[in-house]
Amino acid sequence: MSTETVADQMLLNLNAAELEAVQALQQEMGLEDPAAVMHALLRQAAQRALVVCPSCGHSAHRTTGDDASCASCMSVLHLSDGIWQVISLQA
Repeated sequence: MSTETVADQMLLNLNAAELEAVQALQQEMGLEDPAAVMHALLRQAAQRALVVCPSCGHSAHRTTGDDASCASCMSVLHLSDGIWQVISLQA
């Protein structure tokens, strides 16, 4: 049984090129329908945007382009040379 509600659904108006791209991805990825393609793309985008706190391993949220904060351990993070580093710990 699904707990999906109307508010959980999103309607997209795709132009012809976007629809063709979704169909190509569906075939290439072996997915059952265009919605599965969109779910996969969203998961991939979320993983790229995800910041993992090096102090506790929980998800941190970007505050600016090169800064983030972790609500779990209250660390303040900074991106330096592609690596998230703890610059201060909140007590």
